[in-house]
Amino acid sequence: MPEIFVAPKKIEERPKEKTLTPKKIPSLPRGEKQATNPFSAFAVMPAGIRFETQEEEEEIVLILRRHSITNLGWILFALLLLTLPPFIFPSISFLEAWPEQIPRGYLAVAFVFWYLATFGFILIEFIMWYFNVSIVTNQRVIDIDFFNLLYKKFSSTRIDRVEDVTFRLGGFIRAFFDYGDVYVQTAGTEINFQFLAVPHPERAVRIIIDIMGEEEPKPE
Repeated sequence: MPEIFVAPKKIEERPKEKTLTPKKIPSLPRGEKQATNPFSAFAVMPAGIRFETQEEEEEIVLILRRHSITNLGWILFALLLLTLPPFIFPSISFLEAWPEQIPRGYLAVAFVFWYLATFGFILIEFIMWYFNVSIVTNQRVIDIDFFNLLYKKFSSTRIDRVEDVTFRLGGFIRAFFDYGDVYVQTAGTEINFQFLAVPHPERAVRIIIDIMGEEEPKPE
């Protein structure tokens, strides 16, 4: 016979595991691909990159640097400096007017110093290009300017303070390589931003305008 008077066994309920709610990440701008090159001058939602004042819920949407073609001048000059010593120093060593009291071993020191100075010049120019950046996040517009290795200027404004975004693209070279200047106008007495010689200025303006639209309050 079934035991109808037996009390049912109590089933111990296990405590529910806490689930972590993922942070809200802005969607990839329409028509854009996520950047994978850390040295890109136009990087959309780059992965694994943060800056020093980035807030917890703040996500980078766009990073802008001067177009790579603007580095052509100092790169050509650096190549010239790298190729000159093999032609200059041997010719100096065979000059009849070379003072006998100066050891010819000094040429080796001058040779090494030349290349150290050249590589130092290349490093400084690269750092000035790489760290002079404009950053657009889902909350702010940021401009970081390095004037030298010891002095840095940091400017930022909230997205909701941006009133107008325009760009200027003029000249054959700029039109051919598709780079120009982006101007961000802010409200009141806040500083206006100029992103000079950046790639794809029209796309950059469209992305910023899209973010501004996301920040506008939705009608109830």
